[in-house]
Amino acid sequence: MVIILHRRRRFIFSFIAVVMGIAVAYSFLAPRVFETSAKIVVERQSDSQKALLFKMNLNPWLQDDWLTSEKEMITSYPVAVRVVKELNLSQTADEDSSQIQNEPSVEFNAAVREFGKNLEVYNPKNTNVMEIRFRAGEAAQSAAIVNKIIEVYVDYRSEVYNESEEYKFFEEQMRVADEKLRELEQGLADYKDQEKIVSPEMHSEILHSKLLDYEKSLTIVRTKRIGKEAKLAVIKEKMNSGMYINIPSTEASEYYAQENYINQLKAELLDMEIRRDKLLLRYKPAYEEVVELEQNIASVKTKIKGELEHIVDQEESIIEALRAEELALQRSVEQINRDIQSFSQREYEFNQLNRGIDDNREIYSILLKQREEARISLSKLERDAKIRVISPPVVPLKPVAPQKAVILFLAMMFGFSAAIGIAFILEYFNHSIHSIEELQQYSGVKVLGAVRDIELVEAKVVKD
Repeated sequence: MVIILHRRRRFIFSFIAVVMGIAVAYSFLAPRVFETSAKIVVERQSDSQKALLFKMNLNPWLQDDWLTSEKEMITSYPVAVRVVKELNLSQTADEDSSQIQNEPSVEFNAAVREFGKNLEVYNPKNTNVMEIRFRAGEAAQSAAIVNKIIEVYVDYRSEVYNESEEYKFFEEQMRVADEKLRELEQGLADYKDQEKIVSPEMHSEILHSKLLDYEKSLTIVRTKRIGKEAKLAVIKEKMNSGMYINIPSTEASEYYAQENYINQLKAELLDMEIRRDKLLLRYKPAYEEVVELEQNIASVKTKIKGELEHIVDQEESIIEALRAEELALQRSVEQINRDIQSFSQREYEFNQLNRGIDDNREIYSILLKQREEARISLSKLERDAKIRVISPPVVPLKPVAPQKAVILFLAMMFGFSAAIGIAFILEYFNHSIHSIEELQQYSGVKVLGAVRDIELVEAKVVKD
């Protein structure tokens, strides 16, 4: 290895000298680049108040999220466009702003892209400090650009978070919702007046309560009628068979005297029949006292029959009255059922109107809440985030590029390494070439010897 380096020392020193010369020329001829930085702190007022109120530390992940949005805002295209235009960093910077936004020229786009390449924003971890760095060909220009970036960023941020349009939107939507709500409420009032409905729940409860009362009364009347018809049928059957004693008592008489009188006649009839039966055991039916008892018994039966017929007439009248009452109750129940069915449709329409009012009231309440949120956000817009410059940009005294010492050191290291590598490669190829030549010489001797042997063999064959 040392032999190779010694043998190729001239090439190595020459190569290193050429590389160092190129590096020196580049370090003096390359354009100088100046870098200016500034540090700003972005503090969200709402977050600091929340941390103070609840005595808690803010989640660093959440903080990183909104700081990332702030970084994106600083490096955004609108900020770059405004800075390039206001500082005349492009040849077309005197164009109209609307023209730049709609159809920017190629030169202007190139200047904006170059601006984005030279702008860097850093955010140290777990802090709300952002460092803005910009590189330019002039020291004063780099400082002026950083100042303008901060100014444009603050203005652009206010435009982005401006919620005045949102507030106006909610105002307009609330006006529309209020008009719709008033229209529905007026329609509901007209419907109540037309249908004579105060409260559907109360009206429905009254109808169902009335229906229940009528059905209960109908059941009582029907039960009473059926009971009287059954007793009347028994009375008629007993009368037809002449069994006056076993006739059941009724509730037909309005006075207890009639019922007591019939019971008294039944008792007399029973007593006379017993006396008759005793006399018949001793005397013949033609016996005078037996005949008299038979006449009295017939008279009492006639009286009982007359009273019972009177009671039957009364019972039939009462049954007719009960039937009429039952029919009237049945018609009332049917009418109430029709009223309930009719009211169900009206109640449905009422509920639809009422539901529309409730929905619009809920929409109005939501819009009112969102409008108030927009108003609060609008009032807090200027106080929501405080942006302070804690390290203003300063005109740099020395360029950050090119770095001559670094360039020369790297050039020397590269030249030395490359020269040694090339020297070994040249030595390897030189050794390979010599090996090929020796192989060719050895191969030539072997070929000549083989040809000579072949000629001798051929001569011997010819001679023979």
